[in-house]
Amino acid sequence: MISASPLSGDQTKSLQGALERRLGRAVRLHPQVDKSLVGGAIVRYGDFVVDGSLRGRIERLGAAMSGA
Repeated sequence: MISASPLSGDQTKSLQGALERRLGRAVRLHPQVDKSLVGGAIVRYGDFVVDGSLRGRIERLGAAMSGA
């Protein structure tokens, strides 16, 4: 899990619980910080990727506007 800023203990537990419910298995987070994300986070679990970062949203918006 990569986030734009460090998560609190409660935020980490909440995210871990949500991922465990979604994936149906135990999850162990390995938090990293990348300020270039601007905001939000990216979660990777094998081939499963959730990009909730502000940087990712801006890139997707730019691609949609350019017709790519």
